[in-house]
Amino acid sequence: ETPFITLPSGVKTKDFKLGTGDDKILPANSRIFLQCTGRLLNLNGVIFYSTKNNDPTGFGPEPLVITTGRGEVLPGLEEGLVGMKRGGVRRIIVPQELAYNGFPDLEPRVSRPEDRRALDSVVKNPRRDGAILFDVSVERIK
Repeated sequence: ETPFITLPSGVKTKDFKLGTGDDKILPANSRIFLQCTGRLLNLNGVIFYSTKNNDPTGFGPEPLVITTGRGEVLPGLEEGLVGMKRGGVRRIIVPQELAYNGFPDLEPRVSRPEDRRALDSVVKNPRRDGAILFDVSVERIK
């Protein structure tokens, strides 16, 4: 089993499936389409975000689409995505200072009220660690 790699910022990554192709996510100007699930480590892994819930029609997951290097996404998540290829699957653990504690308005944005309450119960409580676990799968890179 592959161990987690800890980056200098404290972000941890673990690849479950390496992607294919020549294109990989760069620190800037990579437009990427992701399937993503976010879990609250401090609440026993409760899911608070999933691209599976993004489609209001209910006909399948809508990818999260971001461009790196533009401040659109949580910095710890963006850092953990760098180097991934299409089809790659990675688990990324983002420390609270690079997650919603410091950047509450960035992607992935929580839309459902019950998910917002779960996230807020961790982020807005100074006694709780706001570290976030993301499982991501790269659909496309442009």
